[in-house]
Amino acid sequence: MVKSLFSLISLAVMSSVLSAPSNAAAEDTYRHLLLAGGGLKVCSSFASDNCDDVDWIDKDTMRTDRYLNLSKKFRSRATAESVWPTYREETRKKVADALELIHDRLKEDIVPERVFLREFTRRATQKLYNSLSDAEWNRIIDIIELPVPDAAREVANLDENLNDESKVIFKRFVEMAQSVADNKQKPTIYFLTSASRNPYDAIDFYNSVFEQLGAEAHWLPLDSALVKAQREGRCDELAKVQQEERGTYERDRVHRERYQQQVAFCKDSDAAAEMIADADGLFFNGGDQNLTRSTFVKANNEPSDVLKTIIAAVQQKEVVVGGTSAGTAVMTSKPMISNGTTAQAIKEGALASDPPPFGCDLDTTCPPNVEPDSLTYHPLGGLSLFHYATLDTHFSERGRQGRLMRLAASSSTPLSIGIDENTAMEVNLESGAFNVIGERGAFFLEDAQGTESAVAGTFHYLVAGASGVISPYGLQTAEFAEGDDVVQTEPTTNFLTDRGFIDSMRILCGERQQVNLLNKDYRLIAQRGESSRVQSSGGECQIINGSIGIAWQPQEKL
Repeated sequence: MVKSLFSLISLAVMSSVLSAPSNAAAEDTYRHLLLAGGGLKVCSSFASDNCDDVDWIDKDTMRTDRYLNLSKKFRSRATAESVWPTYREETRKKVADALELIHDRLKEDIVPERVFLREFTRRATQKLYNSLSDAEWNRIIDIIELPVPDAAREVANLDENLNDESKVIFKRFVEMAQSVADNKQKPTIYFLTSASRNPYDAIDFYNSVFEQLGAEAHWLPLDSALVKAQREGRCDELAKVQQEERGTYERDRVHRERYQQQVAFCKDSDAAAEMIADADGLFFNGGDQNLTRSTFVKANNEPSDVLKTIIAAVQQKEVVVGGTSAGTAVMTSKPMISNGTTAQAIKEGALASDPPPFGCDLDTTCPPNVEPDSLTYHPLGGLSLFHYATLDTHFSERGRQGRLMRLAASSSTPLSIGIDENTAMEVNLESGAFNVIGERGAFFLEDAQGTESAVAGTFHYLVAGASGVISPYGLQTAEFAEGDDVVQTEPTTNFLTDRGFIDSMRILCGERQQVNLLNKDYRLIAQRGESSRVQSSGGECQIINGSIGIAWQPQEKL
């Protein structure tokens, strides 16, 4: 198996475009897109763990938690037969008993969500908690959630941010928006929450972040439920459509003001076009890229009129676009990844299918022949704003090299890019010029090859401070970063779900020519050859023209 993996690596390297990238830096500084890898950590009243100091948080005027109502009335509604499928009847009864037990134990009707979660995961109800799918848990929370006070908003405080790089990435997007804002004192940024199951929870967060950074910030209320309500003439029934389309319950009761704002937007057919015309920047949130795709791409895979308007505005340099996590993955015109782990991808392959709901094996809602960890993708891409490569996010931190390699090999995609957490790529769509900013790096994969149980390809890895030029066929030029900010995490060799590959790759910047890792039934081999270039930066090893292969080999005793 090791010999065959070496053969696959050799085949992938021979077929790749080995252009020996130079150190030429791109002269064009304009950037159309900012693609963040997710994991952006921002200090806010709702996320005090990201704050250096919390004395500024006022619990009386700021939203600091989600509150739940455990009174008998709300418990009964959350466990009513009408909201549970009949085949989950036994689970419904157990949930009813669990809610009563937790209420009796706390002896309070109103509790913070974090307290409720702590109680539900105690020994008496832990097994039940583990048996619930995401959809079932979210339904319970939705129905027992208290209305959000109109005056209580989540407030961000970037001055107290523990993580400087997250602030840098958001600030850079505001600067990009300013570059197309003509003579306006403040750029106008519209942000979307279309990737979220609940479109209202993140509104105050993005408003606060962008306003603190000097922008005029507004919510663009487009999402897949709203698009369906508009199409079917059901704007006044938006809450019902949200339940059908996104599995959210009673958002009209919990987020009254925002809900009415979205209903009004739904009834105004010109509102979206007017907002986009007013925007200098559009920012797409994280969550589920399929939800954003279905917001802007019709069922027949044709772009909506709104998406056509956005694409034209980007091409004409009238608006810049940014995204994080799912908001980045959805930008591609290449196959759009939507789910999966490295282990399952190497073993099972890639499936052109809708992604499975999280925990779908628990409530039997998985699509046919799809498991919770299956690698799924949309073959016709996402929003088609980024035409160079398939995009993946939360990349090194979740060991996603293997799943990206499998998708690239299965779909014959010449170039794929994975972006680490708290890191972003800025890209000029005309020249292909890019630069990496933030905390970590970006992984470029070229000409992946695959067999039934293995994948291989040529790769490059560049960290924040690096720059270069890409084409749809690969990395054309690159200039290494020369930073000294070391990643402050414990090294690991787990390359299936963690940073094991990137941590182990550091030895390639020394005298070693090869990395050989074992993890469960999987082997990873990476190496540098005669055409490779390497340079350390901040304790990480940057590499041009490395080769990598991952194989599933259960027959070997590891």
